[in-house]
Amino acid sequence: MRNSRLLSSLEAGRPVVGCAHMVQDLTVTEFFRDIDVDFVLVDMQHIAMTIEALQRVLIALQPTAASVMVRPPWNDPVMIGQILDVGADALIIPMVNTAADARRAVGAAKYPPEGSRSWGPRRTSWLGGSAEYARDANDSVSVFTQVETTEAVDNLDEILSVPGLAGVMVGPGDLAISLGYIHDRDNAAVQQVIQGVLDRCLERRKPFGFFAQNEQQAVYWMERGALVMNCGSDVGIIAAGVPELAASLKSMSHGGRVGAEIDG
Repeated sequence: MRNSRLLSSLEAGRPVVGCAHMVQDLTVTEFFRDIDVDFVLVDMQHIAMTIEALQRVLIALQPTAASVMVRPPWNDPVMIGQILDVGADALIIPMVNTAADARRAVGAAKYPPEGSRSWGPRRTSWLGGSAEYARDANDSVSVFTQVETTEAVDNLDEILSVPGLAGVMVGPGDLAISLGYIHDRDNAAVQQVIQGVLDRCLERRKPFGFFAQNEQQAVYWMERGALVMNCGSDVGIIAAGVPELAASLKSMSHGGRVGAEIDG
């Protein structure tokens, strides 16, 4: 199955890098299909995306060598099953605060006897065929949970002990808010808590992941042992790139360089 690239990298202790896909335009999706990343994260939590829209995205991504992670809106077993049925390889479940929450997420993604997922995959031809999918799905579908509240930090050891959990990813924005720093996610206190989460993951040999806003953040945490790194999103790249381009062009124009070149 396609997810073996991500799984084999994590098992070998090699970092995996990806980017979030939030723009609901299949032309953008097709660009992601050809980018050499380890995973593409399709975010359903912070954009209004239906299962039908997700299926179109997954079809447009075919054939990509990257694993396709999906973040559902919530820790909902019905939604989790539908997301996997249309062809996702991995899940990042938001707002998981207890071991019971983590067991609920993992159980929804695994067929019995390991979980409670109902049989009904609709796109197994992409994933190797029905027989291969039935044989390998429980071992090949990766479930990560997010650590983004003080409650999750307090319960981290129990969460990390849940069988079948692939790893955890820190959501720094919500974690900062939970710690009381809504306008200061880079506060030293927030960074200390994140480092503590990383240390506990390293002790337990569980992959630690992070949602980085930029390359500098990504490198910082990868140098300290992060193995799953989502760096930015298509929305963020546009939001940062367009103002930068506009400022550069305005600077050239105000300096008279553009007009001089045209006159010449």
